[in-house]
Formats: sequence, structure tokens, C-alpha cells
Amino acid sequence: MVIIFRPEDVKAMYAGDGKMPKLPGFDMFSFIRKTSMKDRYTTAGLINNTEDWYEVRHKVQQDMMRPKSALYYLTEMEEIAIELADKIQEVKGKDGMLDPYALVQEYALEAVGCVFMGARLGALKGVGDGKQLIEILTKLMAITMDLIFLPKLLAPFLPSYKKFVKYQEEAFDICKKHVDEAIAKVKDTDDTVIAKLVRKCGKDSAIPLIMGIDALQVGIDTTGTSAAFLLYHLADNPDKQELLYQEICDIIGPEGKMTESALAKMKYMKACQIESQRILPATFGTSRRAETDIVIAGYQIPKGTSVIRVGSTSSNDPTSFLNPEKFLPERWLRGCPERHSAHSFANIPWGHGARACIGQRFAKLELYMMMVKLVQKYRMEYTGEEVGGLTQFVTIPDKPINIKFIHR
Repeated sequence: MVIIFRPEDVKAMYAGDGKMPKLPGFDMFSFIRKTSMKDRYTTAGLINNTEDWYEVRHKVQQDMMRPKSALYYLTEMEEIAIELADKIQEVKGKDGMLDPYALVQEYALEAVGCVFMGARLGALKGVGDGKQLIEILTKLMAITMDLIFLPKLLAPFLPSYKKFVKYQEEAFDICKKHVDEAIAKVKDTDDTVIAKLVRKCGKDSAIPLIMGIDALQVGIDTTGTSAAFLLYHLADNPDKQELLYQEICDIIGPEGKMTESALAKMKYMKACQIESQRILPATFGTSRRAETDIVIAGYQIPKGTSVIRVGSTSSNDPTSFLNPEKFLPERWLRGCPERHSAHSFANIPWGHGARACIGQRFAKLELYMMMVKLVQKYRMEYTGEEVGGLTQFVTIPDKPINIKFIHR
């Protein structure tokens, strides 16, 4: 195993990617889908290292990565973000205090359900399938790290493996119910993600369903964690929060609705999102299994070696970012004196190349809409200890993020 964090070494790692880059951490997921859950998975989807991955990615890449595909859901994302803002008002303490971590997980699930399952699941309302999926995902996250690096021949005999498969089956069946209903309603003129996947892959293809499952597995905790860290950074930096509020007011007003043209103008908001992920990314990095002998930093890396990119170190390296501990959105604004001059591989929270996060445009839209609706409604304050990241399968806050939400 080789650990890297220097941007030039990261670039060299990605340069070794072939047609099907292999991620060591996905081996167990692929094994489960092709053995214990083969009755449900006619294709292993995107969370695997086989030809299935290439086939699915090739078919869905264009529609998933096109900006218009995410912007189609602008109104729905705004409605869900307003629902989040209203729920904060309902559940925060009399003193205005609330740790929003659980709520932003619910928000992320509701958004994923809207886009990839064609349904409002009731996650923020705490009812129905939304409530059940939150409970299932919580159980899955508690045991995922125990399974990833286990020998595949041993894993099926362990109680944790059997629990994992059981929870996965429950989540799959809920997702299938909603995706099947959405597919049945698809019209030729629809521009939903599901409609595009059906037109590309056919109504009988398993790919639209598997995309929903994959979004559920990797899109809830990552976006939820990113949202929690983002609210923390805004609450802990009131001057930056105020600059964001002023941008929102200047473009759409203190109670205005979002539009595509307005979103395109919100440079500071997008800079806040990038800067938050730089400091506390939702995943510590990524990895590759070298497909050929490669050279990194002058060292010969044999074929088959696992190469781990510790992105959270790269993005917080003072040789790349001056005063890296400071939340400074201005780093990402052209023309600002604080504009960074870091290597392009110093901060890549969404990954790079063929394995880059395929749902990143949707995740960013979720984060944008959450920022706008919450900052429009609340002034947020954080006075607790510095929050860091606790590395699990997904990085989570290492302590409660108790924010004071003050109605504007």
C-alpha cells in the first residue's frame, strides 16, 4: 500500500487510469451484489470494479454530468430546502440551539428520492419510507467499515455481513417500489433523470433502479456530511455568512425564489461551498489499484498495489493554501487578492477522471439551495469548540455542531 498527498503525485496516480479504474474499497460491495444479492442485482451498478461498472457508467455519464439535468430539479430542490428551514424552526430549542446533522441527512435523502426515485419519501416529515430508509442507512453505516477490508471468503459467515445484506435488501426493495412507479409514469416528453435513463437504457433495463440504489448508498451520507460542515463554517464565520446573505439579497432578495440565471450569478455562495469542502471534505480521499507498473515521486509502484490519496491532507497543506485552517471563500474568486495559486490536484473533493462522483451536479445543487434558504431565514451562530472530521466510510463531525438559529 502506498499513501500519497502531494498534488503532483496525485496527478501521477490518476494518469495511470485505464478504461476501468479499480477502487480497492469497492471489492466487497461487488462481491455482495454478485453473490448474496444476485437475485436483485442483474447488474452490479457503479459501486464495483467489473465490466458492469463500465457499461453502466458509459450509458449514464452524459445525462448525469450535464448541468441541465440537475437544474431541471431547481424548483423541487428549493421546495425541499424550504421544508428543511421550516423543520429547523419547529425542532430547535427555545434558545434557538440545534445540531442540524440529522436534519441535513434527512434533507439529502429527500433530495435523492426526488431525483432518482421520482418520489417525495417523507424523510423530513419523519414518516413512511423516508423514515424507514433513514433508520436502515444508519444501521448500514455502523457496520460498513467492518466489512470493507474483510477477506471475501470469510465475510459471509460473519453476523455483521448477514445484517449488512439484510439491510441492503430492505433498502433495495423500498427503492424498487418507487422507481417502478416512476418508470410506469414516464412520458416521451419528460426530462427527469429516470425518463432519460429509460430512454437510454430501455424500460426493462435494471440501470434506472440500480442508479437509485447507488445514489441512496453513496449520496446521502456524503451530501449530508458536507451540508453539516458547510453550516458549521458559515455559523463559525459570521462575517463570511453576512457577505453571503448580502449576495443573496442583491440577486434574489431576502425572500426571493431561485432561478437558473440567479444561481449562475451567485459566485460567493459557490465559493463558500468549495471552501467548506476544502477544509472538511466528506471523504478523506480515494484510492486506486495500480493497473500497470507506475512511477510516483521517483518510486516504482508495482502493478496491483493499492495507492491511497489522502485528499484531506492535500487540501489543508499550507504549501498549497496559505493559512489553510481559515475559512476563506475568497480563495476561489477570480480577481480577489486572496485567490489561491494551488496545483489543480490540491483540492479535488469529487474525485477525478472516469471515477469522479457522477452525482456531483445534483449534490452541489442540494448544497446551494440549502445555503440560500437557510441564510435567507436565519442568522446562524456557533460558539463551541472547533469541529473536525472523524474518518469512517464517510467523514462525519467529530462532535455535535450546536448552532444557534436566529430568525432574521
